[in-house]
Amino acid sequence: MKPDCLTFRLFFLLGACLLLDGQARAQETTTGRMPDDVFYLMPSFGDGMVYIKGQRPAQGKMNICAVDNTLRYLDKDGTELSAGRNEDIIMVTIDGIAFLHDNGSFYRRYPVTADMGIALKRNVTVLTDVKEGAYGTKSHTSSITEISNLYADGINYELNKAKEYPYTVSEILFLYQGNEVTILNKRNLRKFFPEKKAEIDAWFKAGNKLPDSLDATLALLAGWASQE
Repeated sequence: MKPDCLTFRLFFLLGACLLLDGQARAQETTTGRMPDDVFYLMPSFGDGMVYIKGQRPAQGKMNICAVDNTLRYLDKDGTELSAGRNEDIIMVTIDGIAFLHDNGSFYRRYPVTADMGIALKRNVTVLTDVKEGAYGTKSHTSSITEISNLYADGINYELNKAKEYPYTVSEILFLYQGNEVTILNKRNLRKFFPEKKAEIDAWFKAGNKLPDSLDATLALLAGWASQE
């Protein structure tokens, strides 16, 4: 199906909110600002294709915001726009990397077979309720990073004028099949690998647990897939 730049532009402009200039923002290096490779799912805006329900796929310069899970787009003047109808998005590809859109979130796709694999979701959470204790310690003990600015929902939150807010970054592994994302667990593994049910049951019964890392999980699934 032929990409449609006009469809893409109309899709965004009809429901978009205007952000600050994307090119200028990408070049900012102000100390304390959330890094672009944390704020976005890709390190920079790239050549993208968006697949929208009931419309032809469309292309443009794109990225995905990890804070609010919105698709971002640079118009011809380099102004950054945020999609106002994310619920209509099925999938986005940016510089050859595919992101599925399901249940309001974007998941980076890591194929194991032609139709299934690991879907990785990154969560970036700003901790606005962190309280300082004795000697300047904070109540959250997880690995956090201090930031002084947050750009989300078309608004520049100048957090450094009040106080610095920490944020956490976590990544969660899911399974996908086709365009559907589901929980990574024993039940779904048995569903995805019907010929390996007995082996999967034996693997868990032996006391094994699903790996925490992406590479180890991909290797595990690839092993089962190769024996199908």
